[in-house]
Amino acid sequence: MPKRTSNPKYLEARRQLLASKPPCHWCGGIATEADHVIEHDAGGTDTLDNLVPACKPCNSRRGQIYKAKKDNARMQARNAGINLQTQTETQTPNPFFVDESLPPTPCNVLSFENQPELAGTGLIDLGDANIGREQPRLETIGVGGKTFGPLVQAWAKRHMSVDLMPWQVHAINGALTCDDAGDPYSLTFREALTTTARQQGKSVALVALIGWWMTDYAEMRGEPQSVLSVANKLDRAEAIFAQLAHVLVEQFGGKQMAAVGRKSVTVGKSEWLIRAATKNLHGGSHDLIVVDELWDIDAAVIDDALRPSQIARRSPLLWMASTAGDESSLTMIQLREQALANIDAGERGLLYFAEWSMPPGVDYRDEQYWRWANPALGTTITLQALRSVSKKDSFLRAHLNLWVSARGAWITPAEWDSHITTEDFPTGVPSILAVDSSVDDARYVGVHAAVVDNQAMVKVAFVVQTENEMWEHIERIMADQKVQLAITPTLEIHLPMNLQRRYQTVGYGELLRFSSLVRSMILEGKVRHNGEKMLAEHVCRAVITKTAQGVVLSSQKSPGPIELCRCMAWAVALVSKPKQATKPMLVITG
Repeated sequence: MPKRTSNPKYLEARRQLLASKPPCHWCGGIATEADHVIEHDAGGTDTLDNLVPACKPCNSRRGQIYKAKKDNARMQARNAGINLQTQTETQTPNPFFVDESLPPTPCNVLSFENQPELAGTGLIDLGDANIGREQPRLETIGVGGKTFGPLVQAWAKRHMSVDLMPWQVHAINGALTCDDAGDPYSLTFREALTTTARQQGKSVALVALIGWWMTDYAEMRGEPQSVLSVANKLDRAEAIFAQLAHVLVEQFGGKQMAAVGRKSVTVGKSEWLIRAATKNLHGGSHDLIVVDELWDIDAAVIDDALRPSQIARRSPLLWMASTAGDESSLTMIQLREQALANIDAGERGLLYFAEWSMPPGVDYRDEQYWRWANPALGTTITLQALRSVSKKDSFLRAHLNLWVSARGAWITPAEWDSHITTEDFPTGVPSILAVDSSVDDARYVGVHAAVVDNQAMVKVAFVVQTENEMWEHIERIMADQKVQLAITPTLEIHLPMNLQRRYQTVGYGELLRFSSLVRSMILEGKVRHNGEKMLAEHVCRAVITKTAQGVVLSSQKSPGPIELCRCMAWAVALVSKPKQATKPMLVITG
C-alpha cells in the first residue's frame, strides 16, 4: 500500500512494527515494510492499529490490486449494462463483470504473539497441514482486477460438471487478467507460467481453458480461434484430448480426428490441434498455445516454433504449466528468472507467473509446509500419500516443487534470510560492481556491494538479456566515480575506454580464493541484503565443491544458474578488502 514516509508518526510506527523482524502478514515471508490495512483515501491512519508487517512483493501487489479495483469501479460505471457474451443460457449477470478477486489471504489473522512459529525461520502458517494453500508463494504483481477467469470457471461447471479448485481459479484469474472490460482482445499478459508439485490438477485447468477458448471466447472475439496444446511427451499431450474432445463433439457439434500423433477437434471454424513438443512444430498461427511440463521441453521448441507462431495474432496467450526443473530446463529457468526480477523490481511485465512451492528457510521434512507446494492437498491427494513417497530422491522436485536441494548447498535459506535489512543501499561511498554472464550467454547480471558499518551490503544491480543493455547499466552505475568494476575476461574485451582505469578481471581463480571467505562472512553476519528473491534463489541453490586448490562455488554441481551468487562472492570479497585511509605523502629530499 502507498506509504507516507515523511510523516513522523508513520515512521515511528513503522520502526516499532519491524523492530522484532516479524513475518509478512500476508505470505509468511520476511517483512521489510509496513502495510496499511485500510488505505489513506478510505480513511486509514498511520497508527499501529492500521499497519501490518509485509514483504515488498505483497505490499506492492496489494497496492496494485487496490488501484486496479478503483479503476475497475470507474470502468464498470462507464460500461454498465454491456454484455460481452452474445448468447447466454440464463439471465444472470455476466460473471466477467463480477470482481471476485481478493487481496492475498493472510497467513496470520490473529496477533503474532499467540501463533506457533517454526524456530529460527520467522515463518507462521496457520493453515491446516492437510489442506493445500490457495495462494502461490511467488506471483506477478498487479493482478487482482478485471479478468476473464470467472467465465472459464463457469464453463467448467456447466460443460464438464467440474468445480475448479481454488488454486486453479486463482491461476486462471491471474493469467486471464485484462486491461479493458469491454474488449475481449485486451489480455494483459502474452505468456503465463504456473508451477506446482505433481498431481495437482494442472491438466484439468488447462482443459477448461481450452474448451472455453474454443467456444465461448471464440464467439466473444467474433472470429475463429486456433488453439494448440503440446506436452513433453505425446501420450501426455493426448491425455488432455481424451478429457475434452467428447465435450466439444457432444455439446458443441465438433468434429474430431483421432489419428495417433495428429489428433484435432474443430468447432465451427475454430480448430484445436494436439501435438508432442518437438522441433517439427514449425508453421501455423495460433491464438492460444498450452504447454504442459515445460521443464522437459527443449528451448528451441518454445523459441523457434511456438513463440513465432503467435507473432501475427491479436492478444494471444502462451500458457506454460510445469513442475520444477533442473539445470537443463533453459526456457523455464529464463522465464522464472525474468519473473523474479520483475517481482523484486515491483514491476509487471508481459508474463504472468505463479509458483506454489516450499517457502525458503524451512526444513523440507516439516509436513506443515508441504501444503505450500501442493494446493490440491485434501482434494486430489492426501498427506499420507505424500509421506509414502517422501523418501524418494525425486520428492523435493516432484512433490515439493523445489529446484534446490538443501544437501550440498553452501548457505541455507534460513541463514541467508536472517541477514535481511530494511536499510537503503548507500550511495556516494566506495563500492564494487561485479558483472558476469550466464553459461549460455542468455543473461548478463550485475551485483553491487558496499561497506556499511563494517558489513558488506549487496543488491542486484541488473539482470538483462543483451550485452548492449549490460553496458548501458554499467555506464549508468559507474557514473559514480567511487564505483569500481569487477568483470569476467569474456566481457572485458568490450570494456569502454572511459572505464579502463576503474576495473579488474575476476574468474574461477578468484572464486577459489573467495568462496570459503565469503561463506564465513555470511555465517558471521558480515553480509546484509534487502531480501531480493532472485538473489536468494541463486545464493541458496549454489553448491560448493572441494578441489585440489581449495573449495569453490560450482556452476556444474548446482541445480540451476548461480551467476548472481558468483558476482555476490566477488563483490563482497573485493569491497571488504581494507582500504588505505589517507593518500601517501610525497617526500622530496635534496
